[in-house]
Amino acid sequence: MSRNRASRPSRYSRSARLGELLREIVASELSRLDDDRLELASITGVETSVELSRATVYISALDDEAAASALEALEDHRVGLKQAVARSSSIRKVPDLAFALDPSIAAGERVDKILRHLADEAE
Repeated sequence: MSRNRASRPSRYSRSARLGELLREIVASELSRLDDDRLELASITGVETSVELSRATVYISALDDEAAASALEALEDHRVGLKQAVARSSSIRKVPDLAFALDPSIAAGERVDKILRHLADEAE
């Protein structure tokens, strides 16, 4: 008796798979947009809600000013990005997109600062 696809366990959750698809599409669209505010920004990840109705797109930028302008630009292009996701995928309902700075970047910088401080004390 053969098993259908629905009965096999997935390696990744549906929200993780959707998040990866959205990350690829949004990153691709960003490279096509002609907006100077997005030159120094990159997509680091996408987190989707459990019900798949909302997706938070995380970005990183070189400095706070570039990050603020990139977030503003993404808000300005939100509708176009959502339309691009609809065109490029077979998703029935495209999630609402929200944009935020990637908190892991700041956390990594904090850890790096602590490690440098400890190394200086050891010397």
